[in-house]
Amino acid sequence: MNVGRGLFRAWIFISVIWVLAAGVGGYFVYIEPDVMRGVYAPHGLGKDGKVSWQTDHPKPFYESFRSHSADNLKVNFHPIEWSIQKQLEGDNRIVVASFPDRSRLWLYSEFNQADRDYIAKQFWEQRWLRLAAASAIVALWAIIPCIALFVIGYGLLWVGRGFRDHIQDAS
Repeated sequence: MNVGRGLFRAWIFISVIWVLAAGVGGYFVYIEPDVMRGVYAPHGLGKDGKVSWQTDHPKPFYESFRSHSADNLKVNFHPIEWSIQKQLEGDNRIVVASFPDRSRLWLYSEFNQADRDYIAKQFWEQRWLRLAAASAIVALWAIIPCIALFVIGYGLLWVGRGFRDHIQDAS
């Protein structure tokens, strides 16, 4: 009877089941609702590098904000928290752009059409980066427990073999 081989096969079986379950669960719990159907906003659009959805801007819009299409700037995006979404829903200062993957982008209504199109194009082009980052988190969540189980199992097997070798030497 080879206990090590049996435990290795059990580890493979358990790991395959875990990775499949974690992948499917991660997709439906995290990736699909938060990444694919998520609500995002551009990050750092102001001339000072900041943006706040909840403050009125006393100056004309383009004195506080840069024209990304005119300056050919790269735009980064961040998800909008649920509590802020509820506060700002229906705010006339916000224009919502929807995309085929069901994600949404919130922009200031004061942006001209060229800036809206430019920012929306960058948002759509970065969808694979957002998906890859979320998939990496799910993959780590799926793989790390499998590695930990292998290390613990191998460690226990190693300790057990040490006792067996010691008993055989004493005989």
